[in-house]
Amino acid sequence: MLSDLQVKNFALINQVNINFKKGLNILSGETGAGKSIIIGALDLLLGARANTDVIRSGKEAAYISAFFQPEELTIINKILTEAGIEKEDSGILIAREIRENGRNRTLINGQLATLKIVKKISRYLIDIHGQHEHQLLLDPGSHLMILDAFIGQEIQPLKNNIKSLYQELNKVQKELAEIEIDDSQRARELDIINFQIDEIEEASLMKGEYEDLKEEYKSLSHAEEIYQVVAELISALSGDDYSEKGIMDRLAVLKNKFVEIEDYNQRLKKLNKKFADIYYSLEEFVFDLGDFESAFNYDEQRIAIISDRLDLINTLLRKYGEDIETVLSYLEELYQKRDKLENVEEKISSLTKKNNKFKKEILKKSGELSQLRKEYAKKLEVKLKAELKDLAMEDVRFKVDFKQKEITADGTDQIEFLISPNRGEDLKSLAKIASGGELSRIMLSLKTITAALDQVDTLIFDEVDSGVGGKTAAKMAAKLSQIAAERQIICITHLPQLASAANHHFLIKKERGKNRTFTKIYALDKDERVAEIARMIGGATITDKTLAHAEEMVLLAKD
Repeated sequence: MLSDLQVKNFALINQVNINFKKGLNILSGETGAGKSIIIGALDLLLGARANTDVIRSGKEAAYISAFFQPEELTIINKILTEAGIEKEDSGILIAREIRENGRNRTLINGQLATLKIVKKISRYLIDIHGQHEHQLLLDPGSHLMILDAFIGQEIQPLKNNIKSLYQELNKVQKELAEIEIDDSQRARELDIINFQIDEIEEASLMKGEYEDLKEEYKSLSHAEEIYQVVAELISALSGDDYSEKGIMDRLAVLKNKFVEIEDYNQRLKKLNKKFADIYYSLEEFVFDLGDFESAFNYDEQRIAIISDRLDLINTLLRKYGEDIETVLSYLEELYQKRDKLENVEEKISSLTKKNNKFKKEILKKSGELSQLRKEYAKKLEVKLKAELKDLAMEDVRFKVDFKQKEITADGTDQIEFLISPNRGEDLKSLAKIASGGELSRIMLSLKTITAALDQVDTLIFDEVDSGVGGKTAAKMAAKLSQIAAERQIICITHLPQLASAANHHFLIKKERGKNRTFTKIYALDKDERVAEIARMIGGATITDKTLAHAEEMVLLAKD
């Protein structure tokens, strides 16, 4: 149940707080007073697309919040827990703030939430029916959706199975379309692929060689500098035939002398150890340097070979990938493409078998789905005719007409609602012959049936009485009262017959202040209700007779 609704700085509303209760809640008011603003605010709260135009002029943000106390919280709490939102045993508080700067916020139980989560839980909280849903009835494409909603969870396993098979079928058909090309085009593609394969294969690329070659090229390019520095260093450390002994020879003499004096002082022992470590490290360095000098060879031919190799690799990288690994990976893709093109007939045969298999499975499951839909279509026909008879359509005939269509993710059923509102008339398309009043009654009847299945606590009707009047309006009021005995109904209406059946009546008024216009909402007491119903009956001129009629309508509605 929707117990509290707060709307602030929204369109013509400065601030309103509405306390809805169980039963039939009626909202009435003069045309243009802002009745539908309330529905617009609820739509926005429950996930509709936000537009800054709804923010009241001169304000930075619009704010909407609603507190729901559903009969059953199990499913909702499961959704909230999975989303990491703490549940509240007392109910669900949803709030949304629409800001001029676009930094909108949505909260559930005071915690930030996504609109996706709000939409997910709102289907278990409230069902809003507005004028646009009449257009839904006029579109035969939506009739299958309505029937499936009537069937409920029983239909889901079959639908999910068919949807999964249909996705697989689409993959196979896409693959078939890609390879079913003419021979000349296939030959051209094979020529290009073979050229690319040959070009990459001839290069005999190896992972890591590009970096190794660049390193070797850099070394050979600076061979003269390397030779000079290494030779100078070896000469300084080891000496040569034309100079005095090198540093290592002099250090060796000093090392021996240091050994002779180390016993004279404990600190000298430690220093001698450090000196010995340095000496042996330097000695090892001299050996390694000598090995490097012996092994290092400048080969002018080698540098030319490396240069040519690097040019070849760079050419391949520009064509086929950013590094050798990518080029080799592309080569594997080329092998696969070539394999597909060279074995296309075999592949087409294999895919065609898969295509036929999936089609056969879908048709089988679609047949089962169609049978289930036809069984429930009969039930819907019976239920809807009974509901419509309660709404002064005693002679109505209603039929769910089935035709077969091409395979889709929904199966092969194409359905349309046919109706004969009056005795002696043929069944015809609902879209072609139903009047506005008949559409209103059909939609109310469908809502009555599906709401009973969904067990949604709150139903909202925005002028469901469009095109209805007289005795039909009285029967519609009785129907709403009947539904309201089981769940909360919030109904915006312009008909006194519906208003007189209210358990709780709210008046929406447009009031003018000094410089601004405001929409306000008032909860009416008994006398105020009678006065409002009298206005709905008589318009601007309200007489004692009109008031008496209004009071009588309220009393009769209670009976």
